[in-house]
Parts: sequence; structure tokens; C-alpha cells
Amino acid sequence: MRALIRTGLLTFLALSLTQAAHAASEPKTPAENMAGPSFDCATARHAIEEMVCGDPDLAELDVKLAGVFESALKKVEAMPNTAPEIRHMKAYELRWSRERNECARSKDAKECTADSYRYRIADLQARFFLVKSKAPAVYMCRNNPKNELIVTRVESDPETVRLDHAGKTAITFKDDNGDGKRFENPQGVSFEVEGDMALVNWPKGNEFECVLRR
Repeated sequence: MRALIRTGLLTFLALSLTQAAHAASEPKTPAENMAGPSFDCATARHAIEEMVCGDPDLAELDVKLAGVFESALKKVEAMPNTAPEIRHMKAYELRWSRERNECARSKDAKECTADSYRYRIADLQARFFLVKSKAPAVYMCRNNPKNELIVTRVESDPETVRLDHAGKTAITFKDDNGDGKRFENPQGVSFEVEGDMALVNWPKGNEFECVLRR
């Protein structure tokens, strides 16, 4: 009797291992292969969030953004007296997610959403120097030696130019329709360089010229 039980148990284990090996060798469906976004898809309530959950490219961008945001947050947390800045960062991230969701109204919702992610990632990378950047260039503006504009090209994707002027920072993105000399952002800030001269529009409607300091 014990021999029969032992034989049956061994047969069951062999069958189980065979089935497990067969299941492991079977190709997975796209849904099974796809890594999810950084948020819980069970809580997705907006059409764009649901699209991100169902699209591997968008889910990958969402995970990348979450990692970049966490890196930026850690950089801020390492500085003294940064509680207000941390609150501002989290509030801006929430506002950005609402702006991303506006892509539901776009003719190509996926492309709009992907661009929204890419520009947000590039903005954080440039604002907190999370990727390589070139040595900053200093410009004198409005013929005033005390009126300086610091320009830093950042190797983000898309390429960005970080502008620091009068205690404020703006991140501008390469204009794909131009020749690589013009950078702008959705807020209307722009930077265009020609030789040693630069034309700046910041804030929107406030245009002025700057010259490179040697």
C-alpha cells in the first residue's frame, strides 16, 4: 500500500514539473509581457491613465519619469530648508499630470501623451542637473554689466537650454523646426542665438538682447 502511495506521489510530482516547464516555455501574451506604469492601474480613472496602463511605450515613459522625479526630489532633500521647494515640486507634478490628461482632447492622444512625458522628464533633468551639461555661458543683457543671463545647454532628450536670469530659472526646449539655434517652452519663454548675440523673450512679450561675455 505504501509503495502504491509513493508511486502515485512521484507520478504526480513528475506531471506537475512537466506542466510547469511547458507553461514556462509557452510564449506570453503582450499584456503578460508588459511592465506596468509607476501607478496602480486599478485606480486609473481617466482615459489617459487607462491608455498608459495599456500601452507599453507610455508605461515605460511613466516609470522613467517616476525615477527622474525621485532623483530630483532626493537632490532637493539633501539641501537645507527645502520643505517649501518639496511641496512646490509635488504640487507641480500633480498639476502636470492634469495637463497630461488634457491630451485626451488631442487628435493623436498617444503622441501628445508621449511628448508630455518626454518634455517633463527633460525639464526635471535640466532643472536639477540630472544629466550631462556643457559649461555655462554668461551673457550681458540690455548693455548692463550687472544684468547677466547664464545659459547652460543640457544633454536631455529633447535637448534643452537652461536659462538663469534675475534669480529665476526657465527651461527651454530645442525647436525641431529650426536650425538648432532656437529654444522655447510652452510658457512663451524663448532663447535664440546668432553668433555672440542672443535674443531672449522672458517672460512672454518681454524681448531683450544679450551679448556673450568673453
